Amino acid sequence: MSDNFELMGWKVFEPFTDTGIDRIISKKVCRYGHTDIGTSENICSKCGEKTIDILRFLQIKTRSLKNGVFGFTLKSKDIRIDPRHVYVLYCDSTQDFFIIPVFEYLRFFLDINSNPFSATAFRKGNQKLNSLRYDESTNSWSWGRHSWERFRNIEGLKSMQNPDIDLNLIDWMKKTRELSNQLLMTFSSGGTYPHEMEKSVSEALASRVQVFSKKQSAVEAKAYILNYLKSTIKDEVLFQSIMKYWETIRNLEIAGEREERRGT
Repeated sequence: MSDNFELMGWKVFEPFTDTGIDRIISKKVCRYGHTDIGTSENICSKCGEKTIDILRFLQIKTRSLKNGVFGFTLKSKDIRIDPRHVYVLYCDSTQDFFIIPVFEYLRFFLDINSNPFSATAFRKGNQKLNSLRYDESTNSWSWGRHSWERFRNIEGLKSMQNPDIDLNLIDWMKKTRELSNQLLMTFSSGGTYPHEMEKSVSEALASRVQVFSKKQSAVEAKAYILNYLKSTIKDEVLFQSIMKYWETIRNLEIAGEREERRGT
């Protein structure tokens, strides 16, 4: 897969640590969107402007078709608010790539009024998604009744290369966060719990999102949880395992603060 992106002009890097990102790729493109999807250039060949570096973080899923279905799993923890995060689904049965920036992935489900994150009532089961289907007779892909051709191969590459994401990163992060909250901070009772509970839990989740929208409130809450863990967990191995998770969060916070300073 790395070879395929390199052929399209991307530099490909493998992360040192496992944070759910399989590859990091970068490329030089025109800020006005002139650069061809198969090219990386220092000076735009069309407008003569100096190009900018764009960065993408790839989460890759490779599967074969089973009865015409491409089944894969994306859990709520896989939803990042960094708009440079991209899901790459590869079907080795048809040799098709689906390249989907996180913002487009979330917007797709809101547009079709579907929520794969709340449908199983507190995320029960293995959360495998089995709605992406291939129609051999028309050589086309769809999610239920909705086409996924916009994410397939060339079209997906075009969407991923959008330079506005990098030029206006903070605005895109805010928009991605808004979509994420609409989908992830929702509870669906399904057939397990009373419908009245669905409304009350969803309202409670919305209120919590509002509280922690302020940075200081979130910082204080994390400090409280960390102190609680330190005082209650006696198993040193378990505690150190949890600390790795907290270190990952801290690294992401530092990266986010750097990006925010760059965007101001």
